[in-house]
Amino acid sequence: MALVLDPQIRDWVLIPIVLVMFLVGICRDRVTRLMRSDTKSKIENIRNQQIMGKAKLLRMHSGFIPEERFKMRRKFLIEQYLSQAKEKNPMDAMAMMNDPSNLMDMMKKNMVMMVPQLAMMGWISYFFSGFVVGKMPFPLTDRFKMMLQRGVELSSLDVTYVSSLSLYILTLFGLRGILTIALGPNDGLFPALSAI
Repeated sequence: MALVLDPQIRDWVLIPIVLVMFLVGICRDRVTRLMRSDTKSKIENIRNQQIMGKAKLLRMHSGFIPEERFKMRRKFLIEQYLSQAKEKNPMDAMAMMNDPSNLMDMMKKNMVMMVPQLAMMGWISYFFSGFVVGKMPFPLTDRFKMMLQRGVELSSLDVTYVSSLSLYILTLFGLRGILTIALGPNDGLFPALSAI
């Protein structure tokens, strides 16, 4: 089944969804920056991170310095720093999990992410349910139909057409890079997506 999409859909559905999602992303970025608590790092942890950074740089750029200089620097790093470094204690991680301030920070970050997502999903489902907003420029298999046509229950509709709710989900993942470019890096902005 081939559809002719109304050009007004772009103006009244597609652009508002993307614009509101971008503005909510900006608000979320500002809120996470305001709610960020200053955690005091232990001097030992900072020292160990800097030593590991030096070792990594030495390993990466070992081909650009003479071999005897490389061996001398490697020996210096091992004798002075790495031989004295203590191993990570698994109990330190457990102590961090038992600290209420760490748990509160994690909960704040997740709430800043989830509340706007639920509100946006409800808004799009209420106002734009049933709209087909676009067509993918490449062919897809039938397994993508359920993902791309959420809210549009037509069995004869081609798989490449995208509903408004599916556009929201696709835009959610695509906006991460645009927001990072526009606002700068913010690790707390997408805590759930950091692993992706």
